[in-house]
Amino acid sequence: MGSESSYTFLITGGAGFIGFHIGVKLLQLKHIVILFDVNYPLKKWDSNIELDPNSDGEEIEEISCSYGTMKFVKGDVRDINVLLRITQNVDCVIHTAAYGMSGLQQLARNFQTMEEININGTRNVIEACVKNKCKGLVYTSTNNVVFGGDAIINGDESLPYYPLHKQKSHYARTKSIAEQLVLTSNGRGDLQTCALRLAGVIGRGDTRTLPRTIWSVRNGLLVVKFYDKHGGLLDWMGIDNSVQGHVKAALKLVDPERKTPGIGGQAFFLSDGRPVPAFDYIKPIFEYYNQPYPKIRVPLWIMTISVFLMMCVSKFLSALFFEWVPFINLGELEKSSVTHYFSIEKAKKELDYYPVKPNDLTDVIDSLSENGGDSWRSLTW
Repeated sequence: MGSESSYTFLITGGAGFIGFHIGVKLLQLKHIVILFDVNYPLKKWDSNIELDPNSDGEEIEEISCSYGTMKFVKGDVRDINVLLRITQNVDCVIHTAAYGMSGLQQLARNFQTMEEININGTRNVIEACVKNKCKGLVYTSTNNVVFGGDAIINGDESLPYYPLHKQKSHYARTKSIAEQLVLTSNGRGDLQTCALRLAGVIGRGDTRTLPRTIWSVRNGLLVVKFYDKHGGLLDWMGIDNSVQGHVKAALKLVDPERKTPGIGGQAFFLSDGRPVPAFDYIKPIFEYYNQPYPKIRVPLWIMTISVFLMMCVSKFLSALFFEWVPFINLGELEKSSVTHYFSIEKAKKELDYYPVKPNDLTDVIDSLSENGGDSWRSLTW
């Protein structure tokens, strides 16, 4: 992924798990990186992270890490004025910022916030890119934009969007709308856009995908398996592969020799390219905690009723001002048990994307070992 020219990249959600690691890789490739987020990066991702706040009140701060120094702007994608300022002289924006993927953020009371950040925030990013003549915009999307509970076997980019009114996940609904906004903005002025439809991204320091899984395994709650008649085959994705896909797509968009339309206006499925059932994927976690691996399979209809009842209890308790989040909700049950996986051939051909270490949880297990098995406590529910 080397590059002879140096470009300036702005990463929204740059203090998040995916965004920060993309920034580090671009920094290693000698590009200028601006991280934009409402939070600061976590030290767990790089023990050498140091913030150098500007004493003169300047908007742009600096963050040093093991590979050099990145710029940092604390702000929200809902603020168009900040975006208009910080996208000046930026070659490409990588838009990873999102809200509502898991845990408390998925509750109905947060639906408006999801829409404000995921949809309106994306509109703001697009407008800032167009006004400041950015060359590229890479959107971090999800394969949920085409998935709604029906099995998909080796699907490709010709699949239609899942109808919004049928989507059970409001998060998926907002991501679908945002992706379409990004792709239809391709060709506005100098802007070329693309969307990367990721599988669930896992890796050392992950604060979203694994928290409740680790907690549930450790406490012996996952005692049965559940999956559909196709075996529950699912795509997964290591953080390094997510970074690879984003960086290669971004560099394609800013390439002065880029072809028109090239990858502009296109979506790409990205994953490790080796679908396996959820319980097979997390088996190393069972082994780490010396918990028995589930052998009994429970029909999905029984699991659906059980999870529905848990969600009713959660809603009742919330009405009493007591927060309790079930370890799995109906959308997550569907996502983790219904077979749906996608071809990455288009990404291989057009992005030169080739995943490494597929379905490898070694770094996750190593991080658990380093913290005596308690690193899950710092994860975000």
